[in-house]
Amino acid sequence: MRTRIARVLAATASLTALAVGAWATPAAADDAKEGRVLVVMADFSDRAHPDPAVMRANAVDKYFGAGESLNTYFSQVSRGRFTFVPAVKEKVLGPLTLRQKAGCTDLRGIREDIEAQVTAKGLERKRDWDNLSIILPRLGCYWSGMGSIGGRYTWLNTGNNDVSETTIRHEFGHNIGFGHQVRFTCKNGNLVDCGERAAVAGRSPMGGNGEAGLSANQLIRMGWLETAEHRRVTGSGTFSLKPLYGSQKGTRALEIPMGNKESLLLEYRRPSGSLDKDFDSVFAYRVTDGNYHTAVPIVLSTTGRHAGIITLQDNASKVTMKVTGRTADAATVTVSLDGKAPAAGAAPSVAVAPEETAEGVAALEVTDPAVPTSPTDLDESGTDSAHEHGTQGEAGQGATPSSTEIPSAKAGSAMGLPGRNLASTGSDGTVLTLTAVGGTVLLLGGAFAGTRYTRSRRRASQGH
Repeated sequence: MRTRIARVLAATASLTALAVGAWATPAAADDAKEGRVLVVMADFSDRAHPDPAVMRANAVDKYFGAGESLNTYFSQVSRGRFTFVPAVKEKVLGPLTLRQKAGCTDLRGIREDIEAQVTAKGLERKRDWDNLSIILPRLGCYWSGMGSIGGRYTWLNTGNNDVSETTIRHEFGHNIGFGHQVRFTCKNGNLVDCGERAAVAGRSPMGGNGEAGLSANQLIRMGWLETAEHRRVTGSGTFSLKPLYGSQKGTRALEIPMGNKESLLLEYRRPSGSLDKDFDSVFAYRVTDGNYHTAVPIVLSTTGRHAGIITLQDNASKVTMKVTGRTADAATVTVSLDGKAPAAGAAPSVAVAPEETAEGVAALEVTDPAVPTSPTDLDESGTDSAHEHGTQGEAGQGATPSSTEIPSAKAGSAMGLPGRNLASTGSDGTVLTLTAVGGTVLLLGGAFAGTRYTRSRRRASQGH
């Protein structure tokens, strides 16, 4: 299909295939069910957590508590297939004191220092822990969190002895292989007339909505949908689409072929437990060449980003879909392929086995992580060395790290794409931008933080 969005998506998928440490195969239900997280509070040599005991209790609750935590979130979205658990009985270590003075840029140095200290305490990577999450004292950085994409490391910027749980789940979303989820806007539901946007989609934590579950394409990528729950349309018909996180049996992800190795993936989102509280709509994603982790959310030019899809059409491929009904039990979707109207009672489709969704995506050489194959099979490199000099606004090597408050400004208007190694979570930005910093690609922005800091940039779009 020779459409504007097809060309843009092809470029997006090409960069992301190199940039993201993508998962080679979805995680089956029999794979490792737990990722052991070593959470470490770290003090800088000149800045410490103001109340370590309060901070530790807060972190224990946000990572592993019985309420809304990293542990309960992944247990819920995977429906019991996987979650993150504490690597040590204390649950949170520290604070350990770093050699470095307070700063926003030397993430590799911070990680190496902490890793050396925990190794000296007898805690070895692989044997004792799978992911390392470092909780830093409050800094005036442009980011509230950092995570290595397809890696094992996260850095959290705290405030008032509090770490944002929604930021934690976002950063661990990077660890399991996902970049930021940006959207494309289609005029009047016409898939041939879609323009790129830098704004996030709000369909998952990776799209700036910390209270949402993972989207259908992400669940498929992880192998967290059953074979019978993901179906591919084979002919015109009327289909019943069950809520993505509901208890009903049936199809949760409906895939419509579009030609040219492209497809449209549909999901029905409704509140379920603590997930998807503000959703009651059918959402759509454009999938290119079966690469589910880079599927792009589609929104209409006439609605807000949280509004669902009613009708989408592609005249070039002679494909039309329309949502004809919604109840608490299911959404009804009518699909016309090759311009043929659906026959009464027809719903032709085939189940998509998890192994069919496997993506043979190689990681970027030298600095990117190796391709993980399960939540606990992560890279060994850290993949953060190239980001030592990344600073907001100054955008260059040698910029002086700052731990002062920075006034707020949105990022530039360039199209947002997944970062090469680290993805930063901004504290109050609403758009993403692809930025070259010292020869390295960084992804900046995102409205993901629960705690908002006052911040600024002297140059909102330098180098974009």
